[in-house]
Amino acid sequence: MSDFSSSAVRRLANELRRLRRRAHLTGKDVANQLGWSEAKLSRIENGLARVKSSDLAEFLDLYQVSGPARTELEALAEESRQTDELEELEGDVRAWHAEFMKAERAAETMWDWEPQVVPGLLQIEDYTRAILRLWPDKLAVPEAEIERRVETRLLRQRNLTRNPPLQAVFVIDESVLLRKFATPSVMRDQLTHLIEVSEHPHIELRILALGGYQVIGTGSFVYFKFPRVHGVPLPDTVSFEHLQGTTFSDSEQDVHTYQVVFSALREASLSLQASRDTLIRAVREAWQ
Repeated sequence: MSDFSSSAVRRLANELRRLRRRAHLTGKDVANQLGWSEAKLSRIENGLARVKSSDLAEFLDLYQVSGPARTELEALAEESRQTDELEELEGDVRAWHAEFMKAERAAETMWDWEPQVVPGLLQIEDYTRAILRLWPDKLAVPEAEIERRVETRLLRQRNLTRNPPLQAVFVIDESVLLRKFATPSVMRDQLTHLIEVSEHPHIELRILALGGYQVIGTGSFVYFKFPRVHGVPLPDTVSFEHLQGTTFSDSEQDVHTYQVVFSALREASLSLQASRDTLIRAVREAWQ
């Protein structure tokens, strides 16, 4: 199963697991009644295998699902069997990066706190290259891999222009505007780009001022909210970035904690216009 298996696969897996529990059946009960191995059921319920139409029919008969609910799940299963264009990238990016790209693709709303660099969805190509080129001297990242990462970042940015677009809220620490990751001309271009995208109605960009009230000391994280598709939800998910990649959690406690933290960061940040004014001032004063 590709690292880029679609959100439809995960939605269907979650719903089949929920239906089994509603029917008060264990995994062993289902495997015995359908004549399957428990391993096959586990792969399906964990989103590691697509569900054939014949297998889905057996599931839905066993769980006594009929009418509109059955029709919606059949449509969802059909969607899950379609190849996602992201699967063409399989093998070119790491599993955690694939997971992050899937989340961005599936989300309807994204909240992004960034205390160190400009968020990936808002980076221009030269800024991205400048950041990635900090790595080769220490970790020997090949130039070809840098270019692949630039290409995947551009692919991710399509989420901001899709129809309907991703509804995105970014809170960026003011120090990000002052860090010299690239030449002054690239930094000017990057901050000018932030000013331009901040005017888009589906993008909310706020700056947490250095001299303002500091809410909490935490690393970058992204909070994803997903729409219902064919009547089936996906739980809100939080991703935490670290040196070796990204970790994901959809536990109720983690989701609640980071929802509260982001709300506090957002509330403590500058207004939309004051944030734009701060960006304009940084372009004029910091990068001439």
